[in-house]
Amino acid sequence: MSLEQQLKQTFPWLTDRDFGHHATDLYVVAYPEIDKWLQENYQFYANVTQFIGNPEANDWNGAGVLCLDIPFAGKWERLERRLEQQSEKD
Repeated sequence: MSLEQQLKQTFPWLTDRDFGHHATDLYVVAYPEIDKWLQENYQFYANVTQFIGNPEANDWNGAGVLCLDIPFAGKWERLERRLEQQSEKD
């Protein structure tokens, strides 16, 4: 299960608009509950950084607010496609 899926399962009020992606990084709005959960449950929390989302980015809830950048926890499309192809063969 991906980290995004874990967060959505733990916090059912999160929506797709609370997340963003860049390459293999996962972005999430830095709600206090999310940050606390990550500190307690995500073994790579030391690599998580904060940023202010671009205020002109209207395609997600992170526009102009504090967000978390979680490296290598985003979408790995090439790997996901390869795994899907492998499972279809099996």
